[in-house]
Amino acid sequence: MSPTVSVVMTTYPGDHQSELRNCLTSLSGQRRQPDEVIIVRGNELPSELVNVIHEFEKKIPFSVHDIVVDEKGRGYARRIGVKRATSEFIAIMDADDIACPNRLSRQLEYFEENPSTDLVGGYIGEFETDPNEIKSVRKVPTELDDIQRMAHYRSPINHPTVMFRRNTVIDVGNYRMMEYGEDYELCCRLLTNDAKVANISEILVKVRAKGLMTRRQGRKIIYREIYLQRAIVQSGFYGWVIAFVNLMIRIPIRLLPKHLLKRIYTALLRS
Repeated sequence: MSPTVSVVMTTYPGDHQSELRNCLTSLSGQRRQPDEVIIVRGNELPSELVNVIHEFEKKIPFSVHDIVVDEKGRGYARRIGVKRATSEFIAIMDADDIACPNRLSRQLEYFEENPSTDLVGGYIGEFETDPNEIKSVRKVPTELDDIQRMAHYRSPINHPTVMFRRNTVIDVGNYRMMEYGEDYELCCRLLTNDAKVANISEILVKVRAKGLMTRRQGRKIIYREIYLQRAIVQSGFYGWVIAFVNLMIRIPIRLLPKHLLKRIYTALLRS
């Protein structure tokens, strides 16, 4: 029997109608379609976005579960989505991203070839307006040792590309109720518990680069950085010395002007 896969995605006020529609279209166009799509949304989602979800439900041959939750952060929403999923594997998707046609099939193929793997992600292609015009590639390490090393200072996975074994993530406690960095913290918890994490050196998802710098800037995110580092320390992945060093690097960067922040991200994190 072939493995089953659920796609878990969240959508919130501020997402765009056309982007959500393009995202859902990319899921229905998968070479290996999902067995179900679980959409977790806040209870104040605008009607135009709700209508897109309902349109999608009527057009596709697989199950769609539209779950409404209170606004308690993205970590909470993903936690609910994982709990409600019924498949062996779960693929994460963001509502404004586009899955490459072979995304699900390629990752399921990787799991079949590497049965000890618990989570696998891949590269991201960033575009501005046209998904066919990739401006930069967000690469991540592919070997476990390199992934573990990178995780000591930043997330070694591109979260919108990950697929994981549902039972493994449930066993380590699922997503935490966090608004920021819930993917990084989960990855560290998986590594602490000897889970096998990998990345495929291929673009699996295309994302919009616009607005990225603004979301990672400002005083509010500094408090979230502190909370994130504390959560990783509590997971046992590393101690307060590394967390303190990370904060001394991250906090000043969050206060830089947007044009300087963009240069740093482009120079260090993209190719």
